[in-house]
Amino acid sequence: MPQASSKEEEATSLKKVVSEISGTVFSLPWLIAKDHGLFEAEGIDMEFVRSRPSGAVTHTENPEEVNPILGHVAFEEARVSIYRA
Repeated sequence: MPQASSKEEEATSLKKVVSEISGTVFSLPWLIAKDHGLFEAEGIDMEFVRSRPSGAVTHTENPEEVNPILGHVAFEEARVSIYRA
């Protein structure tokens, strides 16, 4: 029976974390960290999903009318495992 290489063993032992990409400005540090292997170095298999627009934003001065989930639909749909506000 062939043995898995250490690279394969390492890949299977990583914890899977899914996060959303909500825009270049806010996601750039996360993407750079992934490209530089910082997540893997900490034992994390990071996956990104694109957030979907949640509709038009209307101006209001009433705090009761503010949508706290605006732009974070992926979290509400359980497609990601962390919430990035």
